[in-house]
Amino acid sequence: MANINAPNVDYFLSYANEIKGKFDRVKGLVNNRVASGNYHEEVLRAVLQNFLTQRFSVKTGFIFKDPDNISNQIDIMIIDENEPAAYLFQEGEFAIVLPAAVVDIIEVKTTLNAQDFDNAVENTISAKKLYELPAQLTGLIFGYRGTAPSDSNLNNWFKREKVQQYQNNKELWPQALLLFEHGCLLAHNRGVYRKLYRYDNLANPTDDLGWQLSILLAYILNACESKQRRSTGRFTGNTAGRLIQWMAQRRALHAMRLGLAKKIYNQGNK
Repeated sequence: MANINAPNVDYFLSYANEIKGKFDRVKGLVNNRVASGNYHEEVLRAVLQNFLTQRFSVKTGFIFKDPDNISNQIDIMIIDENEPAAYLFQEGEFAIVLPAAVVDIIEVKTTLNAQDFDNAVENTISAKKLYELPAQLTGLIFGYRGTAPSDSNLNNWFKREKVQQYQNNKELWPQALLLFEHGCLLAHNRGVYRKLYRYDNLANPTDDLGWQLSILLAYILNACESKQRRSTGRFTGNTAGRLIQWMAQRRALHAMRLGLAKKIYNQGNK
């Protein structure tokens, strides 16, 4: 299996276009933010399940540690069905799950703005706080469209009160923020976020929807493989690494910029 290469980005583009088509179709018919948001979560859950084995299910709901420690409602949870005691409750796609069974969470925002960012970060942190080692739970934010990810806009997001209160608990922060239609990724590493495009000065960011989806899948599969290693002590390969398409695109490394979080924290403490 080690000799298998990742599919071309165009393969993921077909699935990404499916997401885009369904998101846009509902937008043209329904103006109800909650109803369309719920449907968009279902669309993304269905696509993600396509890439996972039956061992890992994709649901929505809550993570329950004890009666005094329960997460906010999470849009998408990747659950390890091999965990002997995983569920306290489940019906359809809704579940209340014990922390040991959840390997990844995703907050889905159709139109990501500053207020949605507050909410997504808060929900992610509410889940990660339930873990003795928060890094064992991968937390992602998926913004389909929304505010342009300029340096000034993102700096303003990170300076908001709800976000600033967690500036000294960087291990609780989401591992990545994907700005889907903008072709932009914010990747978190050691307290610093770096803004990354696959290609610098891309004329049409939607051309990179396939790359964005491959990045999302790489984070999820890495979380699943990490759970497998912790459970068995065996290294099962590096499927996630083979899916990370930006590593094969050297120009992306030149597009990496200074981490936003570090800059924002310094400004916030002046």
